Amino acid sequence: MCSDLKTSLSPLSVMDVPMMLNIEQQAHSHPWSRALLTSNFGGLYRNLGLWQDDRLLAYIILRVVAGEAELINIAVTPEQQGKGLGTQLMRVMLEMADEQQWQQILLEVRESNVSAQKLYLRFEFEQIDRRKGYYPCDKKGREDALIMQRFC
Repeated sequence: MCSDLKTSLSPLSVMDVPMMLNIEQQAHSHPWSRALLTSNFGGLYRNLGLWQDDRLLAYIILRVVAGEAELINIAVTPEQQGKGLGTQLMRVMLEMADEQQWQQILLEVRESNVSAQKLYLRFEFEQIDRRKGYYPCDKKGREDALIMQRFC
């Protein structure tokens, strides 16, 4: 479902980490730490945020090495989930892939995160493998990661 929400897209900087951390803590069952978010900036990273005025609503973290990209993290503030912001970020990522001639994009997703898997499948990602016990999980101790790939 899309909304009439007016957003702007811009690159993120380390100065945006506090807002990213706020979204991370709300959107993910096992959120990244401030240090981990901060470590995902620099030459190999393409970090973008969707903003409404001065409020960060969603972000995507990509790492690009030798023409191959990895979608490291994507998060949407819970009150804006289901309004097309994740879809918008995915479209921007694919535009970047085309412009920068990436060969493929890889990602990992929790086996239980069915809504994210559906989003990735809509963008023609395919499951290529599984990492057993990759993610921490409250109920089972560990949860598998599905590795997904899309050729560009």
